[in-house]
Amino acid sequence: MLTPLRLARRSLGTLVGLGAVSCCLTLLYLGSSTVMSIGGACASGGAYEIATPCPEGIGWIIPGSIFGGIAGLGLYIASSLPVGPRLTPLAWPALFLSLGYAFLDSALHAGDGVDGGFMVCAVLFILMGGVPLLFLRNRDVFLGVFWGPAPSGPAGGPLPIPRRAVTAPAHVPAPARIPAPAGGTPRTPPTEGGLVGELERLAALHQAGRIDDAEFARAKNLLLNGPDA
Repeated sequence: MLTPLRLARRSLGTLVGLGAVSCCLTLLYLGSSTVMSIGGACASGGAYEIATPCPEGIGWIIPGSIFGGIAGLGLYIASSLPVGPRLTPLAWPALFLSLGYAFLDSALHAGDGVDGGFMVCAVLFILMGGVPLLFLRNRDVFLGVFWGPAPSGPAGGPLPIPRRAVTAPAHVPAPARIPAPAGGTPRTPPTEGGLVGELERLAALHQAGRIDDAEFARAKNLLLNGPDA
């Protein structure tokens, strides 16, 4: 179980790692686009004559963005929370789709028409980044990436669904026997739905003189209060 301090550290690590990956991908895209805008190759330093010098900062921006992105992704993975999205599988598509778009943009905006070399690289990189995204068509994969795993219970399984406790009554009184008129058979009292009918039947028997006042009172008491009253 995560303590509040560890939860805060992991949350901060997740945020910093994700932000670092995003910044490094942006720098890599901008650096690659800059190099492609001058022909796709450049050099700086050394004893040889340089045909196309690199723009200032490119020498450290591109390698720095690559290694910084790897470090940021590692921090994001190490700081993963028990619940929440798992965006790590999107790093590969994000890398190759961004570079593929940089190649495509440079191919379409070449000075003398479409650059075939850049276009081939654009198609390859877009396929390398786009094909893995087809797995997101699977509902379970999609939920696993953007929603994350379900919270687990103490034994590592899903959290148990709370159920309402149903308790049986400690004592269920036995149904009372209602005395019948002379010559009849004792009856078991009805359920609540038939209580009114039984009271009406007793009242009719009493009114007709088939049971006296004492029998009527005793039977009525049994119907209303049970045999223990």
